[in-house]
Amino acid sequence: MDFNEAAADASLQDVLCCIEDKLYETGALVTATGDPESDVSVFFETMVVDGNERPVFVIAITSAAHGVERRLSCDELKNYVLAMYAGLQDKLAVDVREVLIDSVGPVVTINGVVHKGP
Repeated sequence: MDFNEAAADASLQDVLCCIEDKLYETGALVTATGDPESDVSVFFETMVVDGNERPVFVIAITSAAHGVERRLSCDELKNYVLAMYAGLQDKLAVDVREVLIDSVGPVVTINGVVHKGP
């Protein structure tokens, strides 16, 4: 199994959808962004990191709110998503987990731009 197959795996998609749902249900997304209208997607994709194309765990936030980049509580959001992912990994096939284990991230993007932090 290669990275693209693992990233498209149905069991992984279920896990990532569960994480997204929890971000909305618990208010963690609003707490992190300060924007009750923000949206989030959690996924794996290849991305250029430090000049090399790498597999990356992505938290993609979309927000029309002015200044959300400055207000974003990135570390708390990353930690929350990682904890949820760690708790749900047992729902994934071993070969999917093995392929994804070396992924970078999570990397947070806001409106398609990688968030570098404050």
